[in-house]
Amino acid sequence: MRQTGILYLSNDEVKGLLDLGQAIEITEQALRDHGESRVIWSKPEDLAIKPDHGWQSWVTGCALVSRSIAGFRFRSIKAEGGSRDPSRAAQGPRRILILTDREGGEVLAIMDEDWCHAVRTGAAATVACRTLARKDSSTLAMLGAGDTARATLPVMARAFHLKEVRVTSRTPQSRESYAKELGEQLAVAIRPVDTAEAALQGADMVISATTTSRPFVREEWLEEGVFVYSIGKHQEMENAVYKKVDKFVVDSWEHCKKKSDLDRMLKEKFLTKDDLYAELPGLIAGRKAGRESDRERIFMRAIGLVNQDIAIADWVYRRALEAGVGTRLPF
Repeated sequence: MRQTGILYLSNDEVKGLLDLGQAIEITEQALRDHGESRVIWSKPEDLAIKPDHGWQSWVTGCALVSRSIAGFRFRSIKAEGGSRDPSRAAQGPRRILILTDREGGEVLAIMDEDWCHAVRTGAAATVACRTLARKDSSTLAMLGAGDTARATLPVMARAFHLKEVRVTSRTPQSRESYAKELGEQLAVAIRPVDTAEAALQGADMVISATTTSRPFVREEWLEEGVFVYSIGKHQEMENAVYKKVDKFVVDSWEHCKKKSDLDRMLKEKFLTKDDLYAELPGLIAGRKAGRESDRERIFMRAIGLVNQDIAIADWVYRRALEAGVGTRLPF
């Protein structure tokens, strides 16, 4: 007999339950489900309270057709950008996932999504690299050394034999700390470098996860055969990259075209949908070929999709029930 009430899972409990390798497989299946129209998206896509200063509140949700589960992401984001406030320690979670049972309508679980979302972001990048990078890829350029970059590398290390990682960031301290801490944790050679150009030299794969407000990667720095994955909030690659690569891919055109860079390029008529080669879910579902040559330069602009978060949350919830983990809120 299923227990009544809502199960609450803290960030530490989620960390203890979520296996990085499993997160990759869940995320790939979520992308495949998206490609095969097995997701019901919330309408409107986002509900937001957006004051000009301070903290904004955002809600996004979906239902999974393959499971009797629906869910929402609630997240607080600073109007100036980011979800951290060094001037004040958090008194509770600033981002949560809420799971509901579509058969009975009950709220099943609430969980802190800080770690869960970071891992999902890394898993999505890893799935993209598995799909679109050269099969022998072993050198990674990491642009950015913040939370997303820190969560992504351990996931990438599960899927690739990384011979070298080059990391660059705005400050020497952040990239040196990244290289030392993650190098020791993962037993991977990580070299901090001063510039994006230096990081990209000879790289098989590039993951860009920055908060920059202006493009900083030039098209001529992208070498033959490279795969570039951009997850930053704003534009990270110069305009020419979107046009001159062999294949331009997104995770969802409907969602991604609302990002500031694509929205501007479409309004300026610099880009049209005809410039898009494919959506990643369609490639995973086999509707179109991915990489067709080791010489192709492929660029993917990603936004991240909530069905991946809900699919991982569903797995974590079921694992928590099996392990007897979490706090039961009374009904």
